Amino acid sequence: MRKELTRTKQALSNESIQRIIDTTAYGVLSLNGDDGYLYTVPLSYVYTGGAVYFHGSPRGYKSECFQRTNKTSFSIVGQSQVVPTVRANNFQSVLIWGRLHIVTDIAEKLSALRALAEKYSRGIPDNEEEIQHSLNYVFMVKLVPDWITGKRAALEVREAAEKL
Repeated sequence: MRKELTRTKQALSNESIQRIIDTTAYGVLSLNGDDGYLYTVPLSYVYTGGAVYFHGSPRGYKSECFQRTNKTSFSIVGQSQVVPTVRANNFQSVLIWGRLHIVTDIAEKLSALRALAEKYSRGIPDNEEEIQHSLNYVFMVKLVPDWITGKRAALEVREAAEKL
């Protein structure tokens, strides 16, 4: 697995990587699909306790693909801005490589559901009732990172974007 960025000047700091992971609403996960095809699916997520958690229905194609995928990558785009003057994209993105694990421990599942609720329904009362209800039927998977990288647009693109 290639771990190092070729263009090291474009690497994001660990703080910037964490900010993107914590504040972005969704990312795209690669799963093993049918007949050797990759299935890339946009998913809501939460990063907590050193892992990325996803949830969904216990039935359906996505659930099937989760169960047959071990090694994967998850891509998060934290910023994307077209800069016409340099015909480029002023971007920031994070890529997480790791292994998927189905979450069966009830305490871990409950903790992840609470973290998801905090991220996506902050300020909504009575989250706990919904969390307890969904605990019985939701399918939960975690991605344990082996490697995380972050990258941003080249300096000349970022400078051109500031002039827009």
